[in-house]
Amino acid sequence: MTTLATLRALHATIGSSLDDIEKAYKAQGLDFPSPDVPLYRNDNLAAGFTADDPAEKLMADPVVARPASYAVAAASQLVNALQHPFFNLLEGATAYQVSAAIQFLEESHTPEIMRAAGPDGIAVDELACKIDELRAVRGPVPKPFDPSPLSHILRLLATHQIVREVRPDVFANGRLSALLDSGKTPEQIRNAPEKKYDDTNGVPAIVPTTINEGFRSISYLSEWLLHPREGSNSSSAFKYAYNTDEDMYTWLERPENSFRLLQVGRGMAAGSLVDGSTSVADNSAFPWDSLPKDALVVDVGGGVGSVTFRIAAAHPHLRYIVQDRAQTVAIAPKAWDEQQKAVFGAGRIAFQAQDFFAPQPAVYQVPRAGGVGEVRHPAVFVVTRVMHNWGDEECKRLLGHLRAAAGPDTKLLIVDQVLPLACAEEGSLAPEGSPLLPNLGKAYVVGYHMDILMYAIFAGKERTLREMSAVTAAAGWKIASLKRAVGGVWAYITLVPS
Repeated sequence: MTTLATLRALHATIGSSLDDIEKAYKAQGLDFPSPDVPLYRNDNLAAGFTADDPAEKLMADPVVARPASYAVAAASQLVNALQHPFFNLLEGATAYQVSAAIQFLEESHTPEIMRAAGPDGIAVDELACKIDELRAVRGPVPKPFDPSPLSHILRLLATHQIVREVRPDVFANGRLSALLDSGKTPEQIRNAPEKKYDDTNGVPAIVPTTINEGFRSISYLSEWLLHPREGSNSSSAFKYAYNTDEDMYTWLERPENSFRLLQVGRGMAAGSLVDGSTSVADNSAFPWDSLPKDALVVDVGGGVGSVTFRIAAAHPHLRYIVQDRAQTVAIAPKAWDEQQKAVFGAGRIAFQAQDFFAPQPAVYQVPRAGGVGEVRHPAVFVVTRVMHNWGDEECKRLLGHLRAAAGPDTKLLIVDQVLPLACAEEGSLAPEGSPLLPNLGKAYVVGYHMDILMYAIFAGKERTLREMSAVTAAAGWKIASLKRAVGGVWAYITLVPS
């Protein structure tokens, strides 16, 4: 096929995909969400804003999510083919500027200030003064914030349709910047900045979670790999950048990093927003309803319990143990909102300090009415977004301890990304005969970004199917089924003892 024929085929893919999307929206009398209209998702927001938007919900339905992924992949390939190669390359080489601008947006509390200002926006001079008011919480401001670079930072973000420039040097939230809104008023942030991320869906915390240490680590990636300083034997770019022997989670447990540890715990809850068509609590991800009453589910490396909360809320007939490091278990109650407190306080869930690189308990103390019961073999081990933090040898050790604690009927549910190859050797996500990349390129590129981030911070990785099969088989587990979410990044992998 000639290049022009390929471009025409990509154009046709976009058109047919939009036809399918339009049909789905018109059938429900809806319009597709606009990038210019902010949707505030957190619960404690001003009256008039709601996250219960049917047009947004329809985006996660496979009838829309699948053609949308084809259109995104095709549009991206068209851009890459049609844009001047030098501009294309330079955009990639300078993408760190967008990361820095997003980091500034969140850290300056600009989304909350813009929401308070309303849809007509706020001028950069006034915005700078509002930012200074919040900066003063941490102590005297050395000098007033200069508004002149502010318009340039926000204009870069407006060019990426993250915020809106409504008039010259006047900016307002867009659909993307509204995702970073914590739901707090500027006054609430000024009075209690440490509570900014309380009662949120985790998205406001995901930016500092992925950028703060990740940005610095990534900036040292080439030096760490190609030109390490004399005497350095750092096992990750994070350790190299911070000149430490501690992994990131141990480093976060330092007393001076206590707020960052809580922030990271909050940010992990944001993973649910990229579930797409399938949630971890869905029976299509795992047959939870087939488990007998009071069967034990052990959430390994479960953090503050965000995944267990979702499963337990949907499947109250089961019992749960959330395992994580002692420091994380200790701060878990501080990270719960009122709904989570109700579920965790119902007596069906216990927290347990447990290093997943150590052998599992011989007997599990399971919460039951009037006390606790003892279980030798859990029905299910759940390992959610853990394996990508670790290299193969560490994962084999972790999974090996679970295998040793498993009974003959114990299942293992791994929720992680399984990266498709960029060639069709392991099958293709694209329709047969399509000009699209087999992995749908831009549609799921965030997974490949996370892959390199995990490598830089932890020397971990997002695995391909062949890599996941190899590491689990080496630990005594066999893949029984794999479910990919449509429109999301997660794969739900059910394994049985081999």
